[in-house]
Amino acid sequence: DDEARNVGLLGAIAASALEIVWEIEEVNRRAETDPLTGLANRRRFDESLQRELSHSDRFGHPVSLVLVDIDHFKRVNDSHGHEAGDAVLRMIARTLADGVRTVDLCARFGGEELAILLPQTTAGGAYELADRLRRRIAARPICYNETEIAVTASFGVASYPDLVRSRDGLFQAADAALYGAKHDGRNCVKLADASAVQPTG
Repeated sequence: DDEARNVGLLGAIAASALEIVWEIEEVNRRAETDPLTGLANRRRFDESLQRELSHSDRFGHPVSLVLVDIDHFKRVNDSHGHEAGDAVLRMIARTLADGVRTVDLCARFGGEELAILLPQTTAGGAYELADRLRRRIAARPICYNETEIAVTASFGVASYPDLVRSRDGLFQAADAALYGAKHDGRNCVKLADASAVQPTG
């Protein structure tokens, strides 16, 4: 009887400990997740970017960054309401997450701007992925309240160290490429111009 009670007590302690671990993991997951899209948030993105850049310096693997901006997103909100805008964000987030590898990280960077971090990926590979995702988004109108909303997105791609020599310049280069995509008519992918990125530090 004593042994049975001890086993039961140990089982209860183990169950409580597991519940605490699960609760801690859930709190940590929520702290790193954007509540609207389910993607990683800015905090997790920043941490992952620095970690992958350090891995690149140490092992010589390329790391690429894709910035994504939903075209005319304000028009969607103005025409269909903010709930429709939220539905558009969620659907595009799902399209991006479904289209990348498990080692890649999709994040909501802010507003309608999203980011994809691609470890061990060259500029050419990142460009091909971005264009595939661009075409997938453009081909799938989003249904909201029985209304189809046609949506496109613009993509800026940069890669370290093959296009961008300075790790601090990776985000700057991808952002400049995204600006170029929007300036050139949107719904396209632009690769960073290495000569336009000034090293820092």
